[in-house]
Amino acid sequence: MNRTNDIDNLMSRFGESAASYIEMENSFNYKELPEPPVAAAAAIPVGTENSTVAVPPQPVENSDLQPATVATTVHPLDRRVEPVLDDLLESASVDDSLCEPVSVPASACSLRSLLAEVALERMAEARAQNEEALRRSIPNGSAAVTPARVIAVVSPKGGVGKSTLCAALAGALGAKGSRLAIDLDPQNALQYHLGVSPDVAGMASASLTGECWSGLLLDGIGGTRVLPFGPVSGQERRALERFLEDDAHWLARQLARMDLAADDVVILDTPPGRTLYLEQVLDVADQVIVVITPDPASFMTLGPIDRLLEGRTHQARRRDCHYVVNQFDASRTFCQDMLEVLKRRFGKQLVGVLPLDHAISEGLAFGVNPLLEDEDSSARQAVLAIADALKSPVRTSALAGSRAS
Repeated sequence: MNRTNDIDNLMSRFGESAASYIEMENSFNYKELPEPPVAAAAAIPVGTENSTVAVPPQPVENSDLQPATVATTVHPLDRRVEPVLDDLLESASVDDSLCEPVSVPASACSLRSLLAEVALERMAEARAQNEEALRRSIPNGSAAVTPARVIAVVSPKGGVGKSTLCAALAGALGAKGSRLAIDLDPQNALQYHLGVSPDVAGMASASLTGECWSGLLLDGIGGTRVLPFGPVSGQERRALERFLEDDAHWLARQLARMDLAADDVVILDTPPGRTLYLEQVLDVADQVIVVITPDPASFMTLGPIDRLLEGRTHQARRRDCHYVVNQFDASRTFCQDMLEVLKRRFGKQLVGVLPLDHAISEGLAFGVNPLLEDEDSSARQAVLAIADALKSPVRTSALAGSRAS
């Protein structure tokens, strides 16, 4: 039996002839019977696993026994599955109010702007005042000279009792006129030694506004008149120091404006070390007192200040430079040796030695100054001896010579 007879026998069973047979070509060489065509897969929501779903075959009805038509097989992986986003968008919807930026109330923004404008105007006004004060404090021409006697108390380092001695000398120096103690040290400590109320307007703020110092003098212990440095901010202090830097005779002009008499005595308290204030003081001082302590720290800092006092600018006043040793403890051999070294170095320029007296620092806590009020204090007696040495005939003639030069 050949292939043709097989086809005839097969078709005759269905009541057809071999002429109705159609040969179909298939590109797939299946070893097994091919699976029936897969119906279109249902839409799969996003979030489920996108795996191949097997769909059971559907029976094909061919009641009319028409010639079989083979449909093209579509593989499940060749069909694109469109995601359904409706459920996802509904579940992922976010309240729109949460996405809106937080707005600052209009009143707060307005107040902030107004405060900023006020601050800027205040700063501009302060700068204008400083510039005006600077312009008035630097007049053209040579520096004026006050007729009053000016004594500067300086030190190469802090912690030696400089302000303490300055206050004591202001009360001990006998003068027919006024005795003025002016604090040029930003530490503003001189007022406490002379019993002046703290935190009052002082020299610094008056200088920034161009005010004359005479109207700010306060009554202190022992008949003294005190001008504190006064509390200032860091910005105000820097502005003041620019005045000192721009005008080498700034202090001389300030003292000249006070209209002091020849019988008046001015004691100037200065910051320790070499500063702009010290430069100004050396420009006006008739006598300079250097305060040191009998210890290696003070001795090692003498070089810079000695060179400054011996500079060409201050040659005329070099002979009126004096030294005072403070806080001398006679019970210690080392202090005795240090005092001997200092005596050999300074010679006649050493005009006094103040003994160590704890009552001086303790009295400050109670508003008492033993150097001005305790007649039995050995330290007060030493201060009186220093005051006499400063106003001796020899010192007076030297002072007159320096003024004439």
